[in-house]
Amino acid sequence: MATYDLLAPHYDAVTGDSSTEVAFIDSIIRNALPRPVTLLEVACGTGGILASLAGTYRVTGLDISPGMLAVARGKLPAGTPLHVADMSCFELDAKFDAIICVYHGINHLVEFPSWTGFFDCACGHLNDGGVLVFDIITIDTLKMMTGSPEMVQQFDGHSLHLTVRAAGESVFDWDIKVLAAQRDGRREVLTEVIRTASFPPEEIRNALSERFAGIEIIESDGGVGGDGENRIWFVCTMPRSTPQNI
Repeated sequence: MATYDLLAPHYDAVTGDSSTEVAFIDSIIRNALPRPVTLLEVACGTGGILASLAGTYRVTGLDISPGMLAVARGKLPAGTPLHVADMSCFELDAKFDAIICVYHGINHLVEFPSWTGFFDCACGHLNDGGVLVFDIITIDTLKMMTGSPEMVQQFDGHSLHLTVRAAGESVFDWDIKVLAAQRDGRREVLTEVIRTASFPPEEIRNALSERFAGIEIIESDGGVGGDGENRIWFVCTMPRSTPQNI
């Protein structure tokens, strides 16, 4: 079973409204690229962001979890391409004006060569002048979360229980438990451990600078999306081809 398959039916109820996140992402893309048309969301999950952008862009989604994509399929226009693939080594027969990876999806890659693999894939799937937008959750935030008490969130009669623990210098395990209410009054216990990692922003920027023409960094104190996490956004633009003189 792929990561998040077990939790896919409950994911949207836990994450809540994404309208602020969508507006922020759309503004970043349009500031970097005046007339974007096509968009790929990597680690698109249940498609909450993608569905909101489908009226503005011609969208495509990619995720490693078939269960998450099954939920996304029900939200998206018929025929929207959805691909089951590893974000660090995917190959699609298409290029895009914009590629996004949000809700710190890249942090699910626990080794830095996998991050650079994602950067290479993005470069290979962007049009000239195209833009890659992604966010990370910082090491400091993850360390802070390890010292916090168990988070409990009630939703739709169910409850989510989350603790974060260190599993290495830059690796952290999210222990997730959902107590899902059943019609007979019992509660089904769903558990999953999600391993994440983060790396110093300067190391990330150096890797990006080897591949992209321009890099902008935007720091967020949790106001975007209202999730309370310290996040850093990277906005990376591909070089534009220069017409050759004949």
